[in-house]
Amino acid sequence: MRKTVLCVLTVIVIAAAFVAVATAKKSVAEYTEYPDVTTSRSPVVLYYDDMEGGTAGWTSVDNTAVAVPHFHVDPYMAYEGSNSWWCGNFDYDADGGYGNSWDDRLAIPTTDLTGATYPILTYAYRHDSEAAYDFTYVQAESMGAYVNLNRGYDGVQAWTDIGVYGFVLVAYDNPLNARFRFVSDGAYSDEDGAYASVAGAFMCDMVKVFDYFSGYVYFYDNADDQVFMVPGVPASAGDYWHQITRKCPAASDPTSWWCGDDADTSLIPPNLNNSLISPPVSITGSVTCTLHVLIHSEVPTVDNDYYTEEVTVDGGANWTMTGAWWGDFGQCDGWGTSGIIGTDISSLLPGTVFQYKLTMYTTDNGCGPGTAGGAGIMLDDTWLEDWTGSPVEETTWGAVKAMYR
Repeated sequence: MRKTVLCVLTVIVIAAAFVAVATAKKSVAEYTEYPDVTTSRSPVVLYYDDMEGGTAGWTSVDNTAVAVPHFHVDPYMAYEGSNSWWCGNFDYDADGGYGNSWDDRLAIPTTDLTGATYPILTYAYRHDSEAAYDFTYVQAESMGAYVNLNRGYDGVQAWTDIGVYGFVLVAYDNPLNARFRFVSDGAYSDEDGAYASVAGAFMCDMVKVFDYFSGYVYFYDNADDQVFMVPGVPASAGDYWHQITRKCPAASDPTSWWCGDDADTSLIPPNLNNSLISPPVSITGSVTCTLHVLIHSEVPTVDNDYYTEEVTVDGGANWTMTGAWWGDFGQCDGWGTSGIIGTDISSLLPGTVFQYKLTMYTTDNGCGPGTAGGAGIMLDDTWLEDWTGSPVEETTWGAVKAMYR
């Protein structure tokens, strides 16, 4: 680790695994070295919260409530004519791409297939998304629920027309409800630069539903003069971050933060994208800072539920992701020092205001239960240290504490 670090994010978790990089479980060690905030001057503790003083300064947000669709008609790299449908944008680089934690849908309007003997869905498509982690699914309703027609498009595929031998729709509901759905996980995309796609994530054109034997066309969209499909995002899932006082989850009893529904502590609700954001802390003049957070994780690794951690040094104008995690290590197994991460974010200099963001993501069937019956993540003792070496008067530290107590 280089010495010229502005802020090193040290995350204390129970045996986490980095999504898309490693799934090895790390050993658990009991954490007992809590800072003495009354005498600590080397380093100087800029902020400390054991969660026993209420929620002042902390904020939470349901990110699904403010999500906007990314599917749109665009001439960029179009397949035929002037436009194609594209799930992507130019927000991250000049050749187009996609971001972390997207969940986008492009729906074929409800279509009556009465009279069709052998209805087929066909289209042209291309994609560029992180292999094995970011997928585009083709879906149709069966008994009122969407099911996947493909295993999920991932990796790189040049424009391809699947022709008349598309997906047979005989076994699915009539009227037909079908859609394309792109889902990315919490890391490795054009947004963080870890996966640089070219015009990712997914494009499609010449979308058609027709009867194979009669040739009758029930639906057609060419993204030019016939544009009928509807972009969308999931409905608002709600904000579930709140403080709890249940026995076991807290590192320093009795209070910790948890993202879930108290009516069922074994299952976190589905399709969540909930962020918890720490109070703002001034780091003007700081050269080296360390953030410590204690996290207890009951996020099974089998279902793609996960949580991410981000930091900002400019009051939220820009966020840097420091990790995307999962891990299931049993309720009441304690809190530990495993999974310590050092992240050099010196490129964000100069810093003014520091905050930490913890975001919980769940899939269509929610998260949990874990091996011991619990679910989700809990956040407890959190503190920010300044190792710059500048002396801080007792009155200054008292003023900082007073802001959040």
